[in-house]
Amino acid sequence: MMKIGVWAVGIGLLLGGSALAADPLTPAQADAVKALVRQVLRDNPELVMEALQSLEAKQQAEQAESAKKMIAASRASLERDPADPVLGNPNGDVTIVEFFDYRCPYCKQAADTVDKVVKADGKVRLVLKEYPILGPQSVQASLAALAAQRQGKYAEMHDALMAHRGTIDDAAIERLATAAKLDVPRLKADMDKPDLKQRLQAVLLQGREIGANGTPAFIIGDRMIPGAVDADTLKAAIAEVRAKKS
Repeated sequence: MMKIGVWAVGIGLLLGGSALAADPLTPAQADAVKALVRQVLRDNPELVMEALQSLEAKQQAEQAESAKKMIAASRASLERDPADPVLGNPNGDVTIVEFFDYRCPYCKQAADTVDKVVKADGKVRLVLKEYPILGPQSVQASLAALAAQRQGKYAEMHDALMAHRGTIDDAAIERLATAAKLDVPRLKADMDKPDLKQRLQAVLLQGREIGANGTPAFIIGDRMIPGAVDADTLKAAIAEVRAKKS
């Protein structure tokens, strides 16, 4: 088995550096080490996988720590921005913040789970961040939901858009809004107002700042949980926040 020191030297050389800056290898020695490292990698491909897994774990830990700091710095705007729609219990003791996109299949997959957990718990605030990152149709859907908020029917339009499958165009929005008993002409007029578009831009900037690189992304306490979260993970995160408060 290759000694760790030689392995380190070889990797350093392959990356274009010198692992022995104080005692550099001759060109012939460097070539020999490179050949040896290549042979080791051919004979032991699992070493590459182990290195990649270690690097990925390190990057994930760094991203989690960075997100934690950004969440702490943005706590008020994440959880208590009066412009954000709030479902669940508005006076709940735990807040879940969700960044989502109506065209995201994982958001749709998670929607029912989140709804059931929030309703069953009874003491969770669900702050919804319209985060339309998947194109113009996503933007139109978010504008429709925020326009419905002005008629006191955000939840109805939100649920309808989450349940919708297929293209989200003007016809689909009108059909869903009509079914939700919204004033459709008013909805369309509000969708065109600059302040709603500015609201979306503000949330997009906020999401990027805290490292929400995809949807859905959940903020619970000081953690970001990416992806279509399952019920057990949600319940555990809620319990963890409560435990810290007690």
